[in-house]
Amino acid sequence: MSVLAQHIAEPAQKAFTSFADFCVYDAWRSSDEKKDKSFVGIRIEDNLPKIYFPMGYRTAKPSEDICKQDFYRLVSVLSDKSLQSYFSEDDLKKSQLDFPFYAYLSVLQYYLDFGYFVESDTIYKKGFSGKISWPRTIKRIKPQVVKNEEGHDQVVYLNLITRKTSYREDNLITLVHKFCVKESARLIGPLYGISENEVEEPELLFDYDLFAEVIQDKIATTFNDKHLELFHAMLKMVRYLGNRENRSEDEGKSDAFFGVNTFAPVWEAMVERIFGMLPLGLDKSDFNPHLKFVTEDSKNGDGVKYQDDDVDENHRSTLRPDTIMIVQQQHEIALVSPRNDGPEVYILDSKYYKFGLTKNKSHLPGAESVCKQMAYAEYVKTVMEKRHLEQSEGSSGYQSWILRGSTPQNDDFGKRIYNAFIMPYCADAGKWDEIATASPRNDVYTMKRVGYIYGDWKNRQMPYHKIACILLDMKSVMRNYAANSDAQKALADLILHLGA
Repeated sequence: MSVLAQHIAEPAQKAFTSFADFCVYDAWRSSDEKKDKSFVGIRIEDNLPKIYFPMGYRTAKPSEDICKQDFYRLVSVLSDKSLQSYFSEDDLKKSQLDFPFYAYLSVLQYYLDFGYFVESDTIYKKGFSGKISWPRTIKRIKPQVVKNEEGHDQVVYLNLITRKTSYREDNLITLVHKFCVKESARLIGPLYGISENEVEEPELLFDYDLFAEVIQDKIATTFNDKHLELFHAMLKMVRYLGNRENRSEDEGKSDAFFGVNTFAPVWEAMVERIFGMLPLGLDKSDFNPHLKFVTEDSKNGDGVKYQDDDVDENHRSTLRPDTIMIVQQQHEIALVSPRNDGPEVYILDSKYYKFGLTKNKSHLPGAESVCKQMAYAEYVKTVMEKRHLEQSEGSSGYQSWILRGSTPQNDDFGKRIYNAFIMPYCADAGKWDEIATASPRNDVYTMKRVGYIYGDWKNRQMPYHKIACILLDMKSVMRNYAANSDAQKALADLILHLGA
């Protein structure tokens, strides 16, 4: 069990409030326009932490124990660097994910278990006061040989070497630890039943250079694993606080200390991890359409077999589909898949929209999103046709994912391309809590199709003209967002069963 999970499972006995009181599952429902309904994570409100969950995680607040499990899952997801690697630079700038939550927790844990760190010295001296050090006594004190009552020789030490531990509570490392404990108690203490008022006021004001130097010196000369864990956690805290001091005044006013201003990039990253499926040698960027520019009166102005005049702007205004899922497997019902012996391309657009919770059509994706999906599909069709042509002409470097079975004719490529919006919803909460408690399985996903969207400027002859609306349970996604072939097949089958 991780440190975080252990402390949530066994909070301090002197908790002064219910853990569930810190949890907010329905911020998206708020009618207060002044409240931020998009933030997901932990922020300070009225000097207490509040935990905001993404919409669709639950429709009602669960029991105390379930709230603690939910919190552990949320922190785990938000702390996952592999998910953050999918974020755009803009998404990362808008997030507050640099807060070293586990470092703060480690500092608080050490305090709860052992109190403040106090450096000690061991003093050895001759005498009978203290704990006897037999190795030093035997080495340094000459024993006397005397006879006991029975006349046998007996070794006797008329003097001893004893040891005593001297604690230096005014040592700098102790003072720095007191500062870190106070800061930890202020931010996350209430989550574990620790009030800021219960810990001592620090004797030192924050001084990054001094604190960092003291901690680094201790790390270099310490070999106790428990102490090293504490010192590394303290160093992360100090570096975070130092960086925070260097931020702009506006950034410093934020009351959010761990989370994202919108959960949309996290949702997109998790969906990509589960459903993103490309054959070896392909990259998602291969399916990114770009804008090109041809200058007026250019020799290439007719648009036929031209090279771009703006060769340095090949990726200007790039469109990027969220997820591409290419499925090579056959499906149970061949009638819906005209050529089930070939690859099927699913273009998925992850929408962190609340339609799955409200069923309100105004919360569905709009015309801009629909047009983008159409453009992606048409570009994918172009790529497939081009690669098939070059492959059939013997060009190297193009994978066999294009050719499966007989040679495609006419619009066969277009008939293998499908569009879908993936939106969150909340499946039966009891079912997933039961699974989490009774079984180690975390690869079960609940999803359902609720309809499709199309533009009336299209005749719906191609599958990608109808964009399937798929609802995916938020809890099951956050429990496990690794690639899953069963989930990919289930999603493909849902989309293939669209009506006319």
